[in-house]
Amino acid sequence: MSENTIASHPTRAVIPDLVLTEPSEPPPSREDFLIAEVQRKFNARRVKDDLPSVEVAEPEMYGDEPEWERYGFRGQVGKLLWARGKQKKAIRFVSCNKCARPGKCSRYPNEHKYFVPNGCEVVFCKECAQEIRRELFLAYQAVILAVVMRGIPEGWVLARINFTLRSNGSEIGSARVKRMNSCVRSVMRRTVGARKGFGLLFVDEVGYEKRGHLPDAQRVARGLNLHCHGLYFGPRLNWERTRDLWMAATEKKFGVPSRGFYIRSVRGLKHDPARAVRWALNHMLKYVSKPPAVTPERLASLIATFDGARRVHSLGLFYGKRPKHKAKDCLCPLCRKEGILSTVSFEGRALPNGGCIPRLEKIEMLLSQGYISLRDAGRDAVFAIRESPP
Repeated sequence: MSENTIASHPTRAVIPDLVLTEPSEPPPSREDFLIAEVQRKFNARRVKDDLPSVEVAEPEMYGDEPEWERYGFRGQVGKLLWARGKQKKAIRFVSCNKCARPGKCSRYPNEHKYFVPNGCEVVFCKECAQEIRRELFLAYQAVILAVVMRGIPEGWVLARINFTLRSNGSEIGSARVKRMNSCVRSVMRRTVGARKGFGLLFVDEVGYEKRGHLPDAQRVARGLNLHCHGLYFGPRLNWERTRDLWMAATEKKFGVPSRGFYIRSVRGLKHDPARAVRWALNHMLKYVSKPPAVTPERLASLIATFDGARRVHSLGLFYGKRPKHKAKDCLCPLCRKEGILSTVSFEGRALPNGGCIPRLEKIEMLLSQGYISLRDAGRDAVFAIRESPP
């Protein structure tokens, strides 16, 4: 190649040396994400405030175990969960409802101040049970009513249904729960004769530790009788055939047949379907909020058993129909009571993806600064609106 040819090509660009610079803003720390709760109910915006934030405990921050004695009964459960390798769940459990997310009214930020407690959402937590029950009720009420209101075929019923597994009093274990749920699914599909020709919603449950139909000395299972309560919508079932299928399925899975099967139709379905669904669903979900354990050992065992597993399951027509939560503005209850439209902005740090890391403060500190419970204020506002003259 000649020199003239080489010279005819354009000169290549000179690549400058790579210079590393410090980022203008550091990324969110891991602690921020651990304390962040997915914002499911309210939109949030960042509000500048000089108040100090609460330090949120993280298992890696401890050289040794926390001082469980400071937390009473929850501390005893947390200690057992820690020993089972559930360190993060133990921290969440002992910190349940100790902190809250503060928020202020957009019109009267100095007068109308609220907080929403930050629950642990650990299964079988007594403090979080009612909130979980309320969310499940609202979600699945829409699912079931959407199916029922399309029309009730001839011979179809809405019924409460129970399946009970025989127990010898040994610890349940997560594998046992999964196998029982598998038996329920197979039995219902076989007794109906179709995979989607019915709808079933059921919740896994265990018996009471200290309270039962027999004295504790005579209770073989001692409350560890795994069972499920369900709500069934479909063709009328043959009780004897379904019971026999349940016995065969449980004998195949567990080596011992279980005879516990119960079904009873819900009254008033054709006369008032919405009322019948509300009553039956509320009756079934009450088992989600009941406390099955009174000792730390039993409660820690149940929490570990259901760790990472869902207790509520849906089949057939009810499967995959749960509506997605839509973010919406939170109205100020005190303004609403006076007929004024205003929203509550929750304090936190906005993220580039549109999310928010809420600011958490101790509830005692918020109460001393004039904050009130948003749930209580909303309830009072509803009662005041109902009692006001038209």
